[in-house]
Amino acid sequence: MVKTIKAATFIKEFRTGRTCPCLMLCSDDEGNMIEAVVKLIAGKECTPTGLVCELMASLLARDLDLPAPQPFLVEVDADFHAGVSDPALAGRFRSSVGANFGSKFLGPGYATWPLERSIPGSLMQDAAEIFAFDLMVQNPDRRKDKPNLLRKGDELVIFDHEMAFSFLYALVPDEYLWEGKGMEFAKNHVFYDGLKGHNVSMERIQGALEAIDDRRLGMYMDAIPRDWRSDSRDVAERIREYLKQARDNSKKLFKKIREVLI
Repeated sequence: MVKTIKAATFIKEFRTGRTCPCLMLCSDDEGNMIEAVVKLIAGKECTPTGLVCELMASLLARDLDLPAPQPFLVEVDADFHAGVSDPALAGRFRSSVGANFGSKFLGPGYATWPLERSIPGSLMQDAAEIFAFDLMVQNPDRRKDKPNLLRKGDELVIFDHEMAFSFLYALVPDEYLWEGKGMEFAKNHVFYDGLKGHNVSMERIQGALEAIDDRRLGMYMDAIPRDWRSDSRDVAERIREYLKQARDNSKKLFKKIREVLI
């Protein structure tokens, strides 16, 4: 379900952002070379739980036909660190042997969504579905001051989902959005102000969620590599169960999402 590729060449470290991922050249089993943005399991502020959230949210986004880059599992060999000149970064590679999270590098031409940018009419529907997705997966990290969003013409791209499924960290468990709980972060979403008061359609993304069956949700969980520690299975199971309930309560869920924008 998730393609595994092998780290071949370190290109650079991205200095912006909390996790400081790396741009790397990787190879697949057929010898094809792929540029990927890689979050190391021993990277800055990365945790196995965060990588599980990242991978499962990415798989869901793509099943919902949202603009998320293709995810990969990136295998780092034990001697890969020898080709990295920066001692601190080489140490992170040394501690990240095995599977890491990667996503396809999209290349030039994409720009970060500007702060305080209004939503063009041509992107209003895409913005509404991204807003609905972030509420659905309880992702508070696509904020007005930190969009985690790229634009190229009329194309949007979403990334950085390690803070999704924030119910995992909640002091009060079982705060489900379809019950009107745990939605406080919505007003800080990058698209909230631009969507507020607009009559936007949620039917397509709601239908796409309803079409994801239990078998498919199980595949998300089974895609988690063993390298991400034994407790990742429990995290993945909690996410799978949450998504199952979100799907089964989709009418209530999307009713609450629409109410946020009234």
